[in-house]
Amino acid sequence: MAFTKLFSPIKIGNVEIKNRVVMAPMGVGFAPGTNQINDEYVKYFEARAKGGQGLITTPVATIDDTTCGIAEPGAFNLTKPEDSEGIRRIADAVHAYGAKVSVQLCHPGRQSMTFWNHDQQPVAPSAIPENEYLQMPRALSIDEIRSIISKFIKSAGYAIEGGADGIELHAAHGYLINEFISPRANHRTDEYGGSFENRMRFLTEIITGIKKIIPENVFLCVRMNVMDDVDGGLTLEEGKEIARYLESLGVDALSFSAGTYSCKFTLIEPQLFEEGCRTSWLSEMKGVVNVPVIAVNHVKRPSKAEEMLEEGLCDLVGLGRQMMADPEWSNKAIAGKADQIRYCISCGACINCSGKGEKLRCSVNPKMSKETIYTDESFRKDGNGRKVVVIGGGPAGLEAATLAAQKGFSVTLFEKSGRLGGCFDLPRTAPGMEKMGWSVDAFSARAIAEGVHIHLNSEIKDFSAIKKMNPYAVILATGGKQISLRLPGIDLPHVVHAADVYLNPDKYIGKKAIVIGSGFTGLEVAELLAEKGNEVRIFELDDAIGKRITGDGSVKNRTALLEKLEELGVQMHPSTNTLEIHDEDVLTENVATKEQNTYAADLVVQALGYRPNNNLAEACKDICEKVISIGDCTGIGNIIGATTDAYEAVWNL
Repeated sequence: MAFTKLFSPIKIGNVEIKNRVVMAPMGVGFAPGTNQINDEYVKYFEARAKGGQGLITTPVATIDDTTCGIAEPGAFNLTKPEDSEGIRRIADAVHAYGAKVSVQLCHPGRQSMTFWNHDQQPVAPSAIPENEYLQMPRALSIDEIRSIISKFIKSAGYAIEGGADGIELHAAHGYLINEFISPRANHRTDEYGGSFENRMRFLTEIITGIKKIIPENVFLCVRMNVMDDVDGGLTLEEGKEIARYLESLGVDALSFSAGTYSCKFTLIEPQLFEEGCRTSWLSEMKGVVNVPVIAVNHVKRPSKAEEMLEEGLCDLVGLGRQMMADPEWSNKAIAGKADQIRYCISCGACINCSGKGEKLRCSVNPKMSKETIYTDESFRKDGNGRKVVVIGGGPAGLEAATLAAQKGFSVTLFEKSGRLGGCFDLPRTAPGMEKMGWSVDAFSARAIAEGVHIHLNSEIKDFSAIKKMNPYAVILATGGKQISLRLPGIDLPHVVHAADVYLNPDKYIGKKAIVIGSGFTGLEVAELLAEKGNEVRIFELDDAIGKRITGDGSVKNRTALLEKLEELGVQMHPSTNTLEIHDEDVLTENVATKEQNTYAADLVVQALGYRPNNNLAEACKDICEKVISIGDCTGIGNIIGATTDAYEAVWNL
């Protein structure tokens, strides 16, 4: 596919962007404590510019650190003239690869926290909290409002001084500018509240002030909520009115988004949401304005981005988490290597890091947040044709094999099954989980492209053949083994593992199914079975379904799955211990009350996770000096740990 529109140039104001790919703004937490642009920020942006994107948008820059204006831990300051030097470093790095950089300015308003704002209370147009888990804000005085307006303008000047090609005002997602615009958050009765014109006044005065200082070679963009998607918030029709009004003020571009911190899924889509899930409301905004429109749409693949442009949904496509997953996204698409893109799987690992105040990491990109460590300068291509054997074709094995081949080793990979991807590949048959399949296919494509010799259906039992290869290193990536219960009836023919359902979903139709276990695997298998028309129950020992799924991003995915299961009529049974499995039913006991119940079942699915499977380590120890175990066979148990472990091990090989 040529991606003709996606990689055609476009002008925003007087600034020509070489293509329509925009790296959307995302906080990465690189400057905790210092709030200054550092080497990590610069290398991170440089990698995305080098990867072929047309426009790089920075995360929120703090414009006010004295009125509870820090939006997130690790955000960088743009509050004084000398801060422009950090912008200069980013701009120089980005410009070296022909990309442009836009600096996003933001005040978080009531969506901030005292503990990363020097004990300052959050502020807002009115003293109304966003939701129950955020603090009560205080209402801003008129003098404070005017002071913050002035700070936005000054920060824009610092960004311009630093060489930014664009200024983006964050007027979306429930932050301060959006709060002034939204009647849900703004109950003021003075000149900054009430009528549409008054609610727009805060943003209007910021735009007016910036336009007085902005040169012709710098564009001004506003990221705005098309709708708030919460009761009492901005509606789609109001979004259209806002867009037209902002165009009349002379902004050069609009970036369309939606949602606030009170939204479950609008702000950041969970894993089961399909690519392009915002299309319905983006299509409603089509043609409302004439200035260029940037839009995000849960896009992973270049083909979907091209489709959005062809349909006229937007003029430029914003990519968020996908840019963390693969900074080479554009280059690979241009080179006809879209099949090798590290596709974001929306697992929430990056958000889990953010929720803990950590630097963001990525499940499918081990280099994320480590761009200062894994550099071109420190990469050693010193394999010199020496042989490396990788046993296991899951993500860890494929990651290790690919990097080893890139380092110049001659790599042979053995996989005992007839397919690559291990347990990571299994969910591709579940609803909304096709992106898992895209990711596994890309892991495989990269390995093949690097010349890895792959042998499927090759279980290693005779290690003499491996020894004859005289390998420099043997890498064990044998993953985990499915956990089985030990109880009466576990060997009956209608008792299967989750993998059996994933691999043959059409085999299980019209069943009374019981899924034992409510981790992600259990929830996904239950959904798959329910979608196939089966009557499904979930049994879980814990006192809540999915209780052990933790982390902000993972919990969001869990919530989405639970809501879908409820819609499908799946019955949930927490605090339930399975005692016996019979031909036509299952005997259980309530953990708390000890009450016993019998449930009809002609299909029982064990979804209890995996235990490390490293039984080859002892047998391999005499093959060569370097026998390295990586990934789940060491007990890691998650994709982000497996790929990171693999990359680090081979980088240092």
